Amino acid sequence: MRKLIRADLSAILSLLPAYQPVEASDLELDLIKLKRGGQANYLFLARREKCWLFDPPRVYEPGSYENLCWLAYQDRAGWPVLALFLHVEKFVDGRPWGTVTLLDYLETARDVEQYSQLPVLQRERHWKLLVRRYLQKVQHCSILEVIQYLKTGR
Repeated sequence: MRKLIRADLSAILSLLPAYQPVEASDLELDLIKLKRGGQANYLFLARREKCWLFDPPRVYEPGSYENLCWLAYQDRAGWPVLALFLHVEKFVDGRPWGTVTLLDYLETARDVEQYSQLPVLQRERHWKLLVRRYLQKVQHCSILEVIQYLKTGR
């Protein structure tokens, strides 16, 4: 499942605590990073009581903290794991605007596991192709679909 919505990215992420038991203070740090990062791409991961905003190259770097976090929940059932691709296109009144792509966590974790084993240049090429796919070959969705995803991870 890859669905995309164009929106105020900080507003979308701010919805998370309403639907998942994520600490608002953790989310606030991610929102600060998002606002300071400029036009960029990020991977966002949320799991019961915790969330992270990662720079994608670090997620694909084997053994990095970001890589280990992204892969940690593949075998855990119960609480949903949310995975998002965020693309910041511009800032409006200091708020990041762009696209949010809803990802299937297990699918992206398998992708990270497989491609993190490649040499750096191949990982970078793979990531560029993924960004293109995340931005072009997806269905557009509504805010209601985003809320459903935040509730269930599906």
